[in-house]
Amino acid sequence: MSRFWKNRSGGGYPLAITVVLFILIFSCGIFEYFRLTVIAAQVRDATQSAILAVATENYSYVYSGLRQSYSGAFVRSGDEWQEQWSAGDIYGRISQILGLVQEGSEYVRKSTDLIEYSISELDVKIINSPFAPALPGSASQFTAEAEIHLTVPLSFGWGHLPPMQADLNVQAVYRPRF
Repeated sequence: MSRFWKNRSGGGYPLAITVVLFILIFSCGIFEYFRLTVIAAQVRDATQSAILAVATENYSYVYSGLRQSYSGAFVRSGDEWQEQWSAGDIYGRISQILGLVQEGSEYVRKSTDLIEYSISELDVKIINSPFAPALPGSASQFTAEAEIHLTVPLSFGWGHLPPMQADLNVQAVYRPRF
């Protein structure tokens, strides 16, 4: 039996190589997760910045209604009141912040010839404060909401794994400070 253990020189190399390969693959998976998290955070922050700009740009429409009463962005047109607000150019702002290029219906960030990520299906919803609410304390505020679809091809998996797809939701509320 002692002869069996003495003639096993170099028997630990396959195990050492297996452990090193496992650690490398596991580390690549962790780094890919962090890459996806950073990209999603960048897109969410850029969308938040754009939607905040929309809420701020509507200041001139909202302020007079809030100053005079509890209503939102309304203007008198003839004998009736109509909503007046602007959704702005959110795609343009996001593209400028992130350095995106439009390709068809998507906005894409490229690194050389590879697509890093793409955004699409922007849905903006403006919620105006009600006109002369019955209970002013319970009235909703002027709110801008956006939902955007993010697609990130994975660099891990050699093209055999599907891309990460996520819908990011952001919201901005106009709150007067006076």
